[in-house]
Amino acid sequence: MPRYNIRTTVDITRSNPNRDEVDPIKHAQQSNFNTLLQGIGMRSNVDWTNDPYLVETDSNTEWIWAFEAEQVDVFLKDQDPVGLLKEDLNGVPIIRNLTNTAPLDKPVFLVEGEDQNIWISAE
Repeated sequence: MPRYNIRTTVDITRSNPNRDEVDPIKHAQQSNFNTLLQGIGMRSNVDWTNDPYLVETDSNTEWIWAFEAEQVDVFLKDQDPVGLLKEDLNGVPIIRNLTNTAPLDKPVFLVEGEDQNIWISAE
């Protein structure tokens, strides 16, 4: 199965809160992860071994996540192996200002430009 990598400054922690969880941050983190997963899932079933993990850089916090798709070239557009996925995710609403440190002026995934907050690549 083809493998893809996500790096984002949006908090996509997979917190798995249950109904009794009262921490709104955990619910919002899971919502962001679910949103990302559903965006990817519009074109392919998704499988992954490890949940997103946090990396602290000199300037920001980032989440790294790898997943596999069931079909080869499912996100291919114009020689970009993730071109369709970029189109699908660009502008999708997210919940900002959770545990991220990067400013998220626009509450959406942005795949390009000055305010880019998600980077997608294929292995």
